[in-house]
Amino acid sequence: MKIVKFYQILLLLVTVFCHGSLLAEVLKDPTRPPSHRFSAIGSSGTKAAPRWVLSSTLIAPARRLATINGKTVGVGQKIEGARVMEINPSHVALRDGDKEIILELLPVEIKRAH
Repeated sequence: MKIVKFYQILLLLVTVFCHGSLLAEVLKDPTRPPSHRFSAIGSSGTKAAPRWVLSSTLIAPARRLATINGKTVGVGQKIEGARVMEINPSHVALRDGDKEIILELLPVEIKRAH
């Protein structure tokens, strides 16, 4: 009798924990780079990796640098076929052939406090 009661309680606990995890809300990772949220959906239905990912910018009186795809570049340098045209605190402008690409450091939906 005690064994049956034990298994009933065990089954109840397993059911509660499994059911609760199935209904848990998926949380967004606030530390994930913003570029992952803006990547395009490919034809296979999966997200295509962006060609350029802006990680950081450094603005100093004597120089402006940006970290794109893990490499530090300055204005005028090339990164994977595109030339860095402009570096600003929140974005970088690239020129790839005749196209201008703007890489945003922060997501558009983030608003500054007044």
